[in-house]
Amino acid sequence: MLLELWLRNVRNLMEGRVRPGSGLNVFVGANGSGKTSLLEACHVLALGRSFRTHRLARVVRGEASDLAVAADLEDGHHGRSRVAVEWSGERRCRVNGQWMDGHWEIARRLPLVAVHADSFELLVGPPEERRRLLDWGGFYVDKDFAAEWRAWRRAHEQRNAALRQHDEGSARQFEVIAASAGTRLTRMRARFVEHLAEHLQGAVTEGLREGLQGGIDVSFRQGWPEGEGLAAALARSRPSDLERGFGQTGPQKADLDIRVAGRSIREGSRGEQKRVLNALVVAQGKVLMARAPGGLPPLLLLDDAVAEMDETGLVGIMSVVAELGWQCLATTVDQAWASEVIAHRPNARMFHVEHGVITQTQ
Repeated sequence: MLLELWLRNVRNLMEGRVRPGSGLNVFVGANGSGKTSLLEACHVLALGRSFRTHRLARVVRGEASDLAVAADLEDGHHGRSRVAVEWSGERRCRVNGQWMDGHWEIARRLPLVAVHADSFELLVGPPEERRRLLDWGGFYVDKDFAAEWRAWRRAHEQRNAALRQHDEGSARQFEVIAASAGTRLTRMRARFVEHLAEHLQGAVTEGLREGLQGGIDVSFRQGWPEGEGLAAALARSRPSDLERGFGQTGPQKADLDIRVAGRSIREGSRGEQKRVLNALVVAQGKVLMARAPGGLPPLLLLDDAVAEMDETGLVGIMSVVAELGWQCLATTVDQAWASEVIAHRPNARMFHVEHGVITQTQ
């Protein structure tokens, strides 16, 4: 759980601290006031990247040359932690005062799911978006996923370098490691999809699926033909890979097929896609609570909640947040909706955001 958040040089936000409650927290303000930037800061802290840009340099405020996002966290598995992400030309991460190699340890302490304007790319965008979901799930469901992913990625990149140099002997050598680690991480991805499918059909997402003309089905595409081992697939593809200078088969080609009543969600209406997206986010959180060590609940971010969801979806996801006891940070320009939703939840908090200043009002 996020106890306190500290920000410096994040977009148009003034330097300061925010103390969210353990349940629903609603941030109200006009467009451009800094609401989305607050959620972006949480995203940078939890996942090491922004949901608005691929470059952290663009998150830095004005003429500043660096940024920092820090937080006090607490959960039943790790206890109390102080974590931070800093950027000044490169990203650096700290946990309890110690510099970390990579972002993994912060991610373990602050699992996050989010709905924002670009979230629909998960459904209709390129496979990279869905591979992020597969890796998110594999990371939290299997404790060895990070090590296997790193081993595969290193061997895959080394094989690609050998392919570019037309060095078939070296490419063969790196295939051994890439096939071994890639097979194991693919099994982990597949297990996550099985758990995700279970919760997508479960009672917790029933209200979010209201209005769909059938169930939500997800199927995993591993990145090479089913029934063929990865080692064999890499060997078969090697002549063509040498011509092109990169690997064309393997975990880097994995994807997730999402369908409603047998039809690709890409063909669905915007309303159907909103329902599926909400259900996916909740199912992710349920997998996390059921399968991750310590059963950590996620931090849920809802950016411009009223605009990105219809009334049924908004009521449904608010009900799920309350039922499951998740911590949620939601932004809106709709003061009336914010007041109404806060009034029905005694432990909820409201914040006002204006010109980059965040003030708790309730």
